[in-house]
Amino acid sequence: MIKKKRTLYECAHARVKGQKIYCRQDYALSRDKADGSLDIQDLEAGRSLIMPVCQNCTEFNRIGQPVAEKDRGWRKKTVG
Repeated sequence: MIKKKRTLYECAHARVKGQKIYCRQDYALSRDKADGSLDIQDLEAGRSLIMPVCQNCTEFNRIGQPVAEKDRGWRKKTVG
């Protein structure tokens, strides 16, 4: 059986504050920033948001199914 990757879209602990995405349980979602947050542009662009730290997280709290790629993000995608 293939295990589906966990995404921030389906975790109850994912939060947006201002221009950042962070984990309410204080797990670092990114190693690129001292506070462990992600830029909201990742959400805006509809990226997958499959974070390595979430894959074996014992506190992952699934609130639903993964969001389909066509339903993610709100920035207009350009062709070309």
